[in-house]
Amino acid sequence: MKNNDIPSRPNHPCRSVLSLSLHAALMGAACSGSWAYAQQGGHATDEKTLTTVTVSGSAIAETATGKVDGYVAQRSGSATKTDTPLIETPQSVSVVTADQIEAQGSTSLREALGFTPGVGIQGNGYRDADNIVLRGFSIDNSSIRRDGMRSPSNTFTGRQEPFGLERIDVLRGAASLLYGAAEPGGIVNLVTKRPTTESLHEISVEGGSYQRKQVTGDFGGALSDDGSLAYRFTALKRNSDTFIDFVPDNRWYVAPALTWKPSATTSITLLAQYQKSRYNRQWGVAPEGSLLYNPNGKLPAGRYIGEPTDKKEDTHKNIAALISHKLDEQTSLNFSVRHSDALMHWNYAGRNSLQDDLRTLNRFAVNRMEHVKAWTTDAYLQSAFVTGALAHTVVVGINASDADNRRLSAYQLIAPLDLFTPVYGAKPYGDDGNDGYRRKERLTGFYVQDQIKADQRWVAVVGARHDDVKYRNSDYFVTDWSEEKNSATTGSAGLVYLADGGVAPYLSYSQSFQPQGDSDRLGKRFKPTKGTQYEAGVRYQPPGSHTLLSAAVYQLTQSNVLSPDPVDNDYSVQLGEVRARGVEFEARTNISRDLRLISSYTYTDAKITKASAADQASVGLRQPNTPRSMASAWADYQLSVFGLPGLRLGGGVRYIGSTLSSGDNYRVSAYTVADAGLNYQRGHWKYALNVKNLADRSYLAECGSGYCNYGDPRQVLVTATYRW
Repeated sequence: MKNNDIPSRPNHPCRSVLSLSLHAALMGAACSGSWAYAQQGGHATDEKTLTTVTVSGSAIAETATGKVDGYVAQRSGSATKTDTPLIETPQSVSVVTADQIEAQGSTSLREALGFTPGVGIQGNGYRDADNIVLRGFSIDNSSIRRDGMRSPSNTFTGRQEPFGLERIDVLRGAASLLYGAAEPGGIVNLVTKRPTTESLHEISVEGGSYQRKQVTGDFGGALSDDGSLAYRFTALKRNSDTFIDFVPDNRWYVAPALTWKPSATTSITLLAQYQKSRYNRQWGVAPEGSLLYNPNGKLPAGRYIGEPTDKKEDTHKNIAALISHKLDEQTSLNFSVRHSDALMHWNYAGRNSLQDDLRTLNRFAVNRMEHVKAWTTDAYLQSAFVTGALAHTVVVGINASDADNRRLSAYQLIAPLDLFTPVYGAKPYGDDGNDGYRRKERLTGFYVQDQIKADQRWVAVVGARHDDVKYRNSDYFVTDWSEEKNSATTGSAGLVYLADGGVAPYLSYSQSFQPQGDSDRLGKRFKPTKGTQYEAGVRYQPPGSHTLLSAAVYQLTQSNVLSPDPVDNDYSVQLGEVRARGVEFEARTNISRDLRLISSYTYTDAKITKASAADQASVGLRQPNTPRSMASAWADYQLSVFGLPGLRLGGGVRYIGSTLSSGDNYRVSAYTVADAGLNYQRGHWKYALNVKNLADRSYLAECGSGYCNYGDPRQVLVTATYRW
């Protein structure tokens, strides 16, 4: 039994995609029983190990942070902090594996999550950030975690590199119990590639559209005969343009890692990362000429409204230690710590108002520097024991983060730009900053959770948490600190019933909180927003199969939302409320060794339910950039039956329903995009071809106040990989 296991005691596009996905997944469940896997089946207890059929080499048991073969993860620790079977987890969790990221040719976190239910994309053109919507709520860096730990809290910390990830766990819904401050939509936990005792040597060369050139390397293996010392070294170098004029996508990424196991009871892993990126923000184009009629014509999708000399560079350095020590067979002490250093320098020209001729855009320019240093720690004791007929796994812990954020900016107005016949050449960047601030934050949380199993049928998860938050703010030039404090108590409870045949219905209740800066008209500090979620769902994992089907319905409410002050619109009051109700379906299956399938369907009804008297017109409006319906499916097939075991074909389709823009409430049309992939394995070599937006469809991904962003046109990637 694993130390981390609960101890055992003795015609519409959406409709078409959903129908196809369900049919294929059920077929896979029926067929895959005859295909042997080294895995846990159904709700079987973890005391028993199924017989493993080994073709070559030795099978490695799946863990919550390790490599997953194919597309179907069996376990996760993101919802419970323990290595728990997904079928025993009373909340929606999706896992995007490294195999899926590679097969689909994902080049960003947003692309990697494109086939995940409940996940939408906000700010398609904002290539300097991972803009994601979960269950109708935008999430920021506080909801994106790396190896379970909080990320630096500045606004423009850049995008994560998917090549450096072993898996992406998406925990949907309110989830502050184990993570503290976060948006109510959920948590995205990025799991870094870890050291391995298996020999790993891989070099890839990639080229593609927009002058894309990329080289990657991934190496690992044991450094000692007994396997007590192992390493991993992951690196990437990329130079690329994009379909937007003057917007590059250049990056260095280096990530060495080392694991040392000085004894059978102790493990120490060091993870270091260095990432340097250069790109610009895609500001989009005016709605007039893209979404709306413009007598001057239609604006090109790749029009850049800044200056060719614009430049955004960010550098991220962090080092983390993950330490685990078993005190005995049932108790372990776990400690994680990370130091992060993020530096961003940005010269840019941004959009202002559009003049009456509907072609001349007023602009401003900014020279900005931002530097964030942060420490994040998490320590918890995990203990498994039995009381009467109940088996417990209890987690008691504390996590904390300290961050120091410094921002210095210089603003000025510059010459306007004719959007249809642009003449660049403004000199926008001042040398001296005229605006800035310093912000220090400290978040400390105490939590306790108990996973309880009874009669091999019932699994309950209950927990509570208390957080204290302190912010200190100062002008950049005058050290005059103001201080604000907040606290929040949250909890969660869930229940799973493990029925025969691999069916597991569940119910759950969870909460979240997110601190709010600033104060009201009377100087009173705002309370944190609060998220409350009720969820009911069911998972189906046929025993002996490599199939996982999930369905969930939920209601998620965020209260204490800021709304305009009826007395003075320059201020806000906390009278707002947003409610999301939805249905989600996900199917993941390896039907055979040759055929793999992913599919999802999402229905989200997210709208404003309460507002101040000054903003009653917003009540009933949908959340911006949140489609009611989304659907996706991806399948790939290895042509072994045709005598071509090295050739694998793949393809997928994504449907995104219509949305409302933020600010202006324009309706943005629905769109459907198809992708395709092909790879051929021969000896040590693997060749891959990925085509995104296969039909080269022109569509608007999202619109906001005064802008619209086009989705990416067709992109072709060709990759050659050598493994030895």
